[in-house]
Amino acid sequence: MSGKNGWWLGLACCLFAGAAFGAQFPVAGHILQTVSPMYFVGIRYLLAALAFVPLLAFKEGKAAFRLEGKALLVWLFGTLAFTGYNGLVFIGQRLAGPSGPIVSSVMMGFMPLVTAIILLVWKGVRMASATVVCIGIGLVGVFLVATKGHVRELFAGGNTVWAIALMLAAVVCWCTFTVGASLFPSWSPLRYTTLTCVGGTISNAVLIALGTGVGVLEPPAWHDLAANVWPFLYMALIAGVAAVLAWNTACKIISPVDAALFTNNIIPIVSAVITVLSGYRIGVPELAGIALTLLALIANNVAGRRRVGKREAAVTETRHGLSLESCKSLANK
Repeated sequence: MSGKNGWWLGLACCLFAGAAFGAQFPVAGHILQTVSPMYFVGIRYLLAALAFVPLLAFKEGKAAFRLEGKALLVWLFGTLAFTGYNGLVFIGQRLAGPSGPIVSSVMMGFMPLVTAIILLVWKGVRMASATVVCIGIGLVGVFLVATKGHVRELFAGGNTVWAIALMLAAVVCWCTFTVGASLFPSWSPLRYTTLTCVGGTISNAVLIALGTGVGVLEPPAWHDLAANVWPFLYMALIAGVAAVLAWNTACKIISPVDAALFTNNIIPIVSAVITVLSGYRIGVPELAGIALTLLALIANNVAGRRRVGKREAAVTETRHGLSLESCKSLANK
């Protein structure tokens, strides 16, 4: 596949993933009215794993299920993504109340900036001053959406602070999962997604069994599950299988940073539109918060591209200088 065609495929994957992820928060909000977050996550990714496994077997054969000595990493990243991220973000969404879908989606838009922090801690990649500023602006936007402009709620404690903290922790889990894919360079996006999903599903089952056994979690009623069949299928097959595959494919084709920019600009817009169409009245502070977060994302990406452009220009100039020196040396000989 040519570079241009590959870029367009990556962009298409980003657009699909952004729309699917954006719609998942309003859909999840409907399910969470009657099903606890952990049972919701457990059922969602059990269904997703049942779709992923035969798909991987069909596409890549039995050899693709070999863990190659990376079982612990597969389980860890799967638990971070399919247990940690999903469990934390939907518990936070439930705590946030009616505005939960919008708050969740805006927090997901914060992923590129959190990825920069993870790269700093994990791989020692220093953050530019522009990135630090963008992180600050993004946080202001998140707080505006979460508090609806009533900043005092942050200092009063309660559900708002906990919702933001849980969602931020969820973002860290997902970004670690995304960066962790770099440790599996020879694996396809489908293989990485399938095996980590199986690992996360096992962790979900263990947590649900323990939580139910000690009385912390309550199993959903059958009539509540029956009433949410279509939302569950959407969350499992569209937002859980197709969108995650599209996301991992985009990250491999056009880089995690560019994929995050395209995808995470779409998520809060789609989520806000669906939530408003469902009857939620969005206020000016929330719109301002969404705009600030998107502005921070775009500004950070533009600044990053300029830094890359300057480095490439410097490398080209250095090579050009070396070539001239070589020519002069050959001429003198």
